[in-house]
Amino acid sequence: MTLNYEIRVRGRVGDHLADALGLEAETEPVETVLRGPVTDQEGLHGILEHLQELGLELVEVRQLPRAHKSL
Repeated sequence: MTLNYEIRVRGRVGDHLADALGLEAETEPVETVLRGPVTDQEGLHGILEHLQELGLELVEVRQLPRAHKSL
């Protein structure tokens, strides 16, 4: 099941890397917020491992609530 996540890292992550991870990047003064769909736990761990390999400090990971569609 695909869930949306928000991943905050200290420092800057370029759009090229965010695109490669399948996420959107929003740069804040000292952090980058990555958001987007993750298919499963293995995919989430893969993203986190990649960020760690790049030496980025993980600040926060959270699952975003599902959006409710109005009928």
